[in-house]
Amino acid sequence: MLLKKVKVVIIMIIVLLSSGAFAGIMVKELSTPGAVQQNVLPLNPLNGSFEFLSIFNVTSSYEDYGWSLVDGTPPPPVSGTPNYYEEPSLAIQNGTTLFSSRNVVTGDKLVSFQFAINSSNGNGSFSITNATGSKIATMSENNTTFSVSVPDGTPAISADIPPSYSHQGWTVVTGNLFNYSSGNVTGWRLQVFVDNTTTLFANVSDPSGYSYSGIEISASLGMVYFTNIIFTSYRLALFIPGYNNMEGYGQGSGALVSLLQPFTILHANFLLYNWSVARYSTLSFQINALNLTAAETQTAEGFFQLGVDLDPNGRIAPWYVPGKNAIAIYYNNHPNPDYMPGFNTPNNTLLGLTIQYLPQDQRIFFQIIDYSVNNQYRFWNTSIYYNGPEFYATYTQLETSSMNGTQLNEYRFNGTMFDLSYGSSILDMIPLNSSYMLPFSIDSPGTWSLTYYSDATSGYRQVD
Repeated sequence: MLLKKVKVVIIMIIVLLSSGAFAGIMVKELSTPGAVQQNVLPLNPLNGSFEFLSIFNVTSSYEDYGWSLVDGTPPPPVSGTPNYYEEPSLAIQNGTTLFSSRNVVTGDKLVSFQFAINSSNGNGSFSITNATGSKIATMSENNTTFSVSVPDGTPAISADIPPSYSHQGWTVVTGNLFNYSSGNVTGWRLQVFVDNTTTLFANVSDPSGYSYSGIEISASLGMVYFTNIIFTSYRLALFIPGYNNMEGYGQGSGALVSLLQPFTILHANFLLYNWSVARYSTLSFQINALNLTAAETQTAEGFFQLGVDLDPNGRIAPWYVPGKNAIAIYYNNHPNPDYMPGFNTPNNTLLGLTIQYLPQDQRIFFQIIDYSVNNQYRFWNTSIYYNGPEFYATYTQLETSSMNGTQLNEYRFNGTMFDLSYGSSILDMIPLNSSYMLPFSIDSPGTWSLTYYSDATSGYRQVD
């Protein structure tokens, strides 16, 4: 994932569009583009890419998500209680095992996984299996203890789970199984993160990792709840020392399972409940639109961002990145642009963010609307010259400048992104669904809560 590298301030002419009330998925102040001729591209252009996503709904059954019952009776139900940030869960009782290999493409060099588990009243396990059903990696939890084991004789790693890791009884586990040795089929490792991306819970050799074929969930005691289960070739968790702390949803910048159909408009709404930060220009919430070059490679070319800094004293500072150098350019409405302190806005601020490519005008239009104010800070509009391909990928980010844990503990944020949608006409926007909006985290601490991506709202809540 690319990040905002440097922030600069330039003076530009702000064109205010006619005012309109917030209504539905798209702001009315946006100008309508003409029809755009679209090129046909395959939805999954990457050999070996795949994703399995199991986000449960109370009106569904486990079979709807590609699970098959291996052992246990009666079949496990989907339950609304307990829920993970309002996402229902699958109730697995003692002696029950479920298996899935839906969408899995074997033979890749990296797979990632994620699951949320509530084992307050039982023992539960998540395993990666091979084609014969044998376990090649297992993660287990029994109330307060978490363990990781592999089948090659390496001693199991087990530890108590710090209370700070738990989200109302839930533990979120993310990990990577990958080949670290070129040309060596057994040169695989298992990395496991337990609600804390910057601290590896386990990093062990797993020579049988190459034989991954599916996943399994089970309970060996009491009742255990699972949800938010992902198995994919997309890398979900990273630790890069010195890199900006960030997490979000979507795909792009070389990390892809599939491309979207080409589009010219990306839109999202933000509801900023409250925030508290120690420094200016260090915490931001943003959306990114990427052309084909930026989607398939790690480059700043064709990488367009729009976001706001969340600054001290209830201020926000809007900015955009113009698709050529990953440098954030601040809008010039600041009371003091030399220090970029932003402007005052109340708690429960509602923002509308739009990135729109207008091919007929050879420009990209960036717009932020603050629906919570009615002064000169309501509209933030600008455009840049661009004459290139349409957008093919998108993702969101909450991002801080590279910091240590002590510094990050000074930051608090509570907000929701929703109505994430894309298209080539304001009147024909497509909500972004969870099968595309895969989560990612880079150096993100355990105090950050990236909640599940809800298809009902086309969005998610972020709590830090």
